[in-house]
Amino acid sequence: MDPLIHDVLEILKFIIPALIVLAVCYVIINKVMEDHSNRMQLEIRKQNASMLTPLKLQAYERMILFLERISPQTLINNYNDGTNTARGLKHLMESSVNQEFMHNLSQQIYISNQAWNIIKVVKEEVIQLVHETYEHLPSDASGVDLSKAIIDRMIADNAIPTSKAIDFLKAEINLYF
Repeated sequence: MDPLIHDVLEILKFIIPALIVLAVCYVIINKVMEDHSNRMQLEIRKQNASMLTPLKLQAYERMILFLERISPQTLINNYNDGTNTARGLKHLMESSVNQEFMHNLSQQIYISNQAWNIIKVVKEEVIQLVHETYEHLPSDASGVDLSKAIIDRMIADNAIPTSKAIDFLKAEINLYF
């Protein structure tokens, strides 16, 4: 056999096993690093979840409080002092609903899109209820007349606009915990 081929074969006896060992080490080290990275990402997610959970709960609490504040019964109790005209009471109620909504806009970050959309719809339903009820009253109606008409309309429709949204939020938060 040619001495050059013999020398090349001798060198390959060492290089091939070394390359195999190198490839196995590379695969093992790569797998260990990937597992470590996955564990770190999981730990970060856990930390984020533990920090976000109280914020999510607080957001759901605030949105339920918002819905309670804009419920027609609460609006009537808060703004019907017996001295307002129907027009004045309508304006106070609609303004209060819009102010409360603007105050809670940032909460949409922490609640589901579906919950936020329901809240927006309910806000508009409350404003529509007040507005449409006002439109059916005589021009000289008092705030008390508007209040009674709103309550009568809710009784006739057998619906409180905010109650379905509150029930939805409670059900959704129960899915988390």
